[in-house]
Amino acid sequence: MIDTDENLEKLSEEELDEKIQDLHKKIDIAYSMGKDGVVDQLLFYLDNLKMALYDKLEKQRFEITQGKIPTQYDITDDDLSQENND
Repeated sequence: MIDTDENLEKLSEEELDEKIQDLHKKIDIAYSMGKDGVVDQLLFYLDNLKMALYDKLEKQRFEITQGKIPTQYDITDDDLSQENND
């Protein structure tokens, strides 16, 4: 049974990956049984899982890159106001 009420943001990347793999197996089974309605529901849930994993990975990537931007590319509000005054 798939628990659709759980908060996907609380799951780790590994847990999301396990759920995605498990869901692929369920989709294969439902497809082989000819249950098109079930397959559609499972694909919808699969998309939600993939989006949650993507969001989590994007947040990690953003946190890693924070503070690693060279100062020559770091434009602050002060720089912008100085350019406007020129």
